[in-house]
Amino acid sequence: MKQHLTLAVAVTLGLGLVSAGVASAQIGGARGPDEEPLAMDASLILGHVADDGKLRGFIFTGEPAEQIEHGNPGSRILFVNNCKGETTSTGAAGCRITRGGTNNSINNVSTIASGNLTAYSGSTTTWNSIVNCVRQTYAPFGITVTDVNPGAVPHFEAMAAGRPTEIGFPNGVAGVAPYSCGVINNAITFSFLNLNPNDVNDACWTIAQESAHAFGLAHEMLAADPMTYITNPPQKRFQDQSACIGTSGCCQPQGECQCGPTTQNSVQKLLGIFGPSNPTPPTIVIETPTNNSQVTPGFVVRATVTDDQGVQSVQLIIDGSPIATLQSPPFAFNAPADLAEGTHTVTIRALDTLNSEGTASVTVIVGEPCTTSSQCGGNDLVCVDGRCVPGMNTPGGLGSSCDSPDECLSGVCATKDGENRCVEDCDPAADGCPDGFSCLSNGAGGGLCWPGGGGCLGCSTDGGGSPDPTLPIGAGLLVAAVLVRRRRRAA
Repeated sequence: MKQHLTLAVAVTLGLGLVSAGVASAQIGGARGPDEEPLAMDASLILGHVADDGKLRGFIFTGEPAEQIEHGNPGSRILFVNNCKGETTSTGAAGCRITRGGTNNSINNVSTIASGNLTAYSGSTTTWNSIVNCVRQTYAPFGITVTDVNPGAVPHFEAMAAGRPTEIGFPNGVAGVAPYSCGVINNAITFSFLNLNPNDVNDACWTIAQESAHAFGLAHEMLAADPMTYITNPPQKRFQDQSACIGTSGCCQPQGECQCGPTTQNSVQKLLGIFGPSNPTPPTIVIETPTNNSQVTPGFVVRATVTDDQGVQSVQLIIDGSPIATLQSPPFAFNAPADLAEGTHTVTIRALDTLNSEGTASVTVIVGEPCTTSSQCGGNDLVCVDGRCVPGMNTPGGLGSSCDSPDECLSGVCATKDGENRCVEDCDPAADGCPDGFSCLSNGAGGGLCWPGGGGCLGCSTDGGGSPDPTLPIGAGLLVAAVLVRRRRRAA
């Protein structure tokens, strides 16, 4: 079965010109190893002839591609293959490529090419310099560049050998890659180094650009970046700045911006796919409780977590057992109220968006439930129904002002008489709120600690001054608080 490819761009080789038009060809489908390569002309390749007379571009295949998030690609290996360790269908040194509907770098199956690619013709010294240059180009990112065949391990492959005519492309094509607006797993790209086997910078530029096309990167108008068509400077590295997509101008030629964006930052795009080369774990500071402190059942665990790549999740673990997980700050938890008396290890485990893990732990001693705030050991902790919680001098603590539940360490923001405060659950019958607070009805059979006293939080009036506990004031705010709290306490 064959796929049909249609591009709205035609490229005139050798003239450095791009003209609008429509070119079509069949790609994919099996072919015998002894068949002649399928003839392709330059009109299939989206790109532009540079000042050096070479065309570096891609063929939009439309095959499935992944939009990678949080640095989790299908592989972190780029195999730069000079084809010296393989043999063609004739038995000579080189790579034998067959056509298929899906790229498979393990078996040398390509969606855009077929035939026998002769081995790289340059010296070993020059080859090593080329590979080192490609390594340096990708050094900021979490991908390994190697010229040792990974075998059956999933990998991206940059074939860097031979000439374009050997696998169906016109002479003068320096490189070509499959392209599909995202990451094409196990993709094979081609850089025809035997056109000029001794130019290290040119080879490095071509390999970097073609391999990055398989990661979803487009051409761009930034001379120092390998995604450019501008020849100077000769040494290029991925640049951490926004650049206009195109080869001869912004979104020029027509079709360069077919994936949507009109600008591109190649460094940030590659970081989004592979992450940095040496990702650092999140930094965790457990603010409450302190190490070796005496705590009461249901004690609060509060942590500050930061990471340069962003925090993905924060988990509370006690004695090795997961308790609860949060995806956004404030990172505050209540330990189980039924935690046995004695010594326990409290751990905060955090993952950043690249899945780098960080942990921090403290030891606590669980004692009797508190009856007064003085038993909570200071640090702005107050006693509510036998548990110690942060007070109003702590941002998000009991009694502090709030506009939404996310601003409260308890996850609950209530309103009364037009005033919003962070509150804590309490038992109206026990009235276990700290001094200066009262346990007011929440309108649903429970209570919430509120500064001062009088009235209720979950009730309205009938216009005659008689409270009706079945009609909540600020119901939207309280309902939102309940939903947030339930989500946060799910392990």
